[in-house]
Amino acid sequence: MKDALPTTASTVAVAHPDGNARSKAVSIELRRVARKARVVKPITSGGGGFQARRGDKIFRRILIFSFGALFLLPMFVSTVYLLFFAADQYVSETRFSIKSGDASPLENLAGLSSLLDTGAARDGLIIAEYVESRAMLDALSLQYDLRKIFSPQSGDLYAEFNRNESVEELLKYWRGQVHISVDRISGLVTLKVRTFSPHDSLVVSQSVIQLSEEMVNKLTRRNEIDALEKAHEEMMRSKSDLELAVTQLREARNAAGVLDVSVSAKVLAEIISTLRLDLSKVEQQISTLNEANSAHAPSLVALRGRAQALREQVSRYEGEMAGGGPAIAEGNLAERAQVLGQRELELKIAQSEYTEAIGAYEKARLTSERQRSYLQMYIAPELAEEALYPKRGVVWIALFASTLLLWGMFAGGALLVRDNTAV
Repeated sequence: MKDALPTTASTVAVAHPDGNARSKAVSIELRRVARKARVVKPITSGGGGFQARRGDKIFRRILIFSFGALFLLPMFVSTVYLLFFAADQYVSETRFSIKSGDASPLENLAGLSSLLDTGAARDGLIIAEYVESRAMLDALSLQYDLRKIFSPQSGDLYAEFNRNESVEELLKYWRGQVHISVDRISGLVTLKVRTFSPHDSLVVSQSVIQLSEEMVNKLTRRNEIDALEKAHEEMMRSKSDLELAVTQLREARNAAGVLDVSVSAKVLAEIISTLRLDLSKVEQQISTLNEANSAHAPSLVALRGRAQALREQVSRYEGEMAGGGPAIAEGNLAERAQVLGQRELELKIAQSEYTEAIGAYEKARLTSERQRSYLQMYIAPELAEEALYPKRGVVWIALFASTLLLWGMFAGGALLVRDNTAV
C-alpha cells in the first residue's frame, strides 16, 4: 500500500512515526488525490501526472482543415461570386384589387369599404393560382421568349435559367421569379416580377395583369355566353313563328278576298244604308200613289219593281255581311272576319314574342360584351431604376454567420468526442 501512495504521502508518513498521525495523513492525502482525479483535464494537458494524448497533433490538423473547408473556402467562393459574377435583378411591383363591373351606385359610394368583400378575396386567390400556373406560362410564352429573358448570358450560372431545361423546370424557375400575395380579408393583391432587365420586369408584369384580368372575365362570362346562345335561339324561333303568321294571314286574305275586314264591313254597312234609304224613298212614293187611287198607274209598277230590286240587294248585302241572306259559297263577311281575326291575332302574338326575343337577345349581348371585372391598380408597375437583387450584404453576412456556426458545431462536436474517447 505504501508503493501505491504518491511520494508526498510517504514523506508525511515518515514525518509522523505515531500510528494514528500516520493514518490521518494517509486519509487526507487519499481524499486530495480522489478530488484531483474527478477534475476533467484538457486533452493536451501534461501536468498533474497525466501524459498528452498521442493524436493531439492530428486533431489540431483536422480542426485547421475543417476551418478552411467549412468556413474559409465557402466564404471565399461566395465573396468572389457576389462581387464578380452575381447578376443584378430588377423588380417591378404592382398592387391592385378586383372590382366588379356591375357594382351598384351604393357600392360605388362606399369607396374603399367596398374592397372588404369575400368575393374579391376569392378572385384574388384565383388570380394568384393562375399567375403561378402552367397556363400563365404558356400565355406569356406566346408574347415573349421567357427562356431568353431569364438567361441573358451574364455569366451568373446560379441565378440564370438554363435554356436547355424542360418546361417543368421553367415553371419552377418562374415560380421563384414571381411573387404574388393576397390579403384574405380585403382581397388586395401584391404582385412582384423579377428579371435581369428593368424593361423586361415592367412589360412582363403588365402582361401578367392583362392576362389575369382576361381570365377572371372569362370565368364570369361563361354563364352569360350560355344565356346569349339561348336568347339567340329564342329570337330565331320567334322570327320563324312571325314569318309563318304573316304567310297564313296573307293566304287567309287571298282566300277571303278581303284585305281588311273592318274596312269591308264599313263599306258594306254604307252600301246597305244607301240601299235602305233608296228603298224607303221608293216605298214612300208607292204609298203616295196608292193613297191617290193610282193603283194602275204605269209608274207604280216601275216603282214596285224597283223596290223589289232594292230589297233583294239589301238582303244580298246583309247576307254577305252577317249571313242573314242567301248562302254564299265563300262564306259571309262575319265568317271570313272570324278566320282573318284569328290569323291577325296570331300575327300580333308572334310580333309581340319576336319583339320580346329581340330585347332579351340585345340585353344578353350587351351583358356578355361588358367587362364584368376590373383589376384596379392603386400602385401601377413602373420601370425600376435600381437592382434589388441579389442583396449582397445580407447574403454575405448570412453566409458568414452560417458557415462560422457550422464550423463551430463541428469543432465543438469533435472536442466532445475527443474528451470522451480513451487514448
